[in-house]
Amino acid sequence: MTQKELPLVTCSGTPREMGRQYGEQAASAIACNISSFAIQRDQTMLCAMQRTLDKYAPEILEELEGMAEGSGIDFELLLSYNHWELASAEGERCTVLLLHSRDAGLLVAKNNDSPPDEDGKFLIRQGKRSNGLPFTQVTYAGLLSGLDMANAAGLCNTHGSVGSCFARTGDRLDIRLRLYQLMQTCQTVDELLSGLKAVPLTGKGFSIGMGDKSGHSLILDAAVPFLGERDENKTFTFSTNLYEYPGLENADRRLPASRHICLFRNGFLKWQAQTEPPETLDDLQKITSSHAPWAPCRHGGVHSSITDWSVIFQPQRGKALVAHGSPCRNPYREISL
Repeated sequence: MTQKELPLVTCSGTPREMGRQYGEQAASAIACNISSFAIQRDQTMLCAMQRTLDKYAPEILEELEGMAEGSGIDFELLLSYNHWELASAEGERCTVLLLHSRDAGLLVAKNNDSPPDEDGKFLIRQGKRSNGLPFTQVTYAGLLSGLDMANAAGLCNTHGSVGSCFARTGDRLDIRLRLYQLMQTCQTVDELLSGLKAVPLTGKGFSIGMGDKSGHSLILDAAVPFLGERDENKTFTFSTNLYEYPGLENADRRLPASRHICLFRNGFLKWQAQTEPPETLDDLQKITSSHAPWAPCRHGGVHSSITDWSVIFQPQRGKALVAHGSPCRNPYREISL
């Protein structure tokens, strides 16, 4: 994958206005992602998706309609694209890190990885819905996902894909879309968790690191529809595309042989935590940039993926640091939340 500058997209106004602005500014990148991921219409699923959004999140449906208007891309393709991970069982990439540092407060970080042959288009998006909190996120162009997102109240999260072996049929809202809805209104981790539990959820299944301005932090192992909270306010913790909440350890849909990269990376971070635990922002950046065996900064080969961007949210400072490309080669740049 060729590492490129992450473009900045800004949106504001009503949901339809935000969607239209998003579509206008990122039309080519959205079209590229829909093509790269071979998004197709499934009329039965489309009817169910539209019905669920109309029930639980009509403003997201409106934003997707605006995105179709602004980009010229078919609404049904955009709707399918915003549910595309439902059929995927892959989840061996990305590293989530939480650190209560002694110099910068709580840090909620992530290295995002993609397969070497994937050409997904990412961007930084900053938005402000008319009746919502301003937000900043790093995301695939065209997704209305609340993952890897922070808001002006200091609530933030980063994630790694895992999967879920549990039945998720029926009238359920994709967890990414629910998070997008909640991240524009919630101010604390507790509010976010309550909101997730208030609606029946579906989706691929993720391990999500979250924190807020008060310093409250935890990892949510979201093997949807089940949610397990762990490592609350732990000084240093992480997730490597594995669930560790008791009872959910094997709740992904991967064969054991496909989990070895996740386990090796988990072992490296456990070794780091026991031998030289990070204490500062600089320490955390050294980990995200590390090339020690099975460390988070990855460049293909046995790692099977490439780190294409890194983010460190600082909720207590109201800032984010973003490395455009692998953090070992590209400096972090500061963004205000």
